[in-house]
Amino acid sequence: MPDIVVLGIGNQYAGNDSAGVIVARILREKLPPSITVMECSSAFDALMNSPDCSVMIIVDSFLSENPGSLLIEARERKNEEYGTFQIDPHDIDVDKLLNLLWFFKKSLKKILFIGIGVNEIDLGENIAPAVSSGIDLAVSLIMNEINRLNEEQKPFYL
Repeated sequence: MPDIVVLGIGNQYAGNDSAGVIVARILREKLPPSITVMECSSAFDALMNSPDCSVMIIVDSFLSENPGSLLIEARERKNEEYGTFQIDPHDIDVDKLLNLLWFFKKSLKKILFIGIGVNEIDLGENIAPAVSSGIDLAVSLIMNEINRLNEEQKPFYL
């Protein structure tokens, strides 16, 4: 099995913005302890505190007119150099985060980013029903992806 890290990004006190954190909490209950599942308050927190791994799955919310929709992006390491650039740790967009992960996490081979669409972020712990549906869909998608990755690692016998 590849070493897999799941990062749920969000603020648990900002309503729909907690979608990534909620996904992480659900997955922590469902996945074996060999898979690291972390809750991160920001992309910068994810970058600085995530362990090295070969596969990273990142879940975060994004502003969308379609709450509960999923934005899925899978990337594999290319044979190229990833440079550094100046960043504001409070404002890292997805592309910058992914490029920084490639630069700092040398053993990383694949990143799967899953964004859960939210139309508003309010203080409080209430989640919109559509966002809850997106959370359930993201959990299912991640479980399927981890099962697929595990199947790829099994030896083939004739």
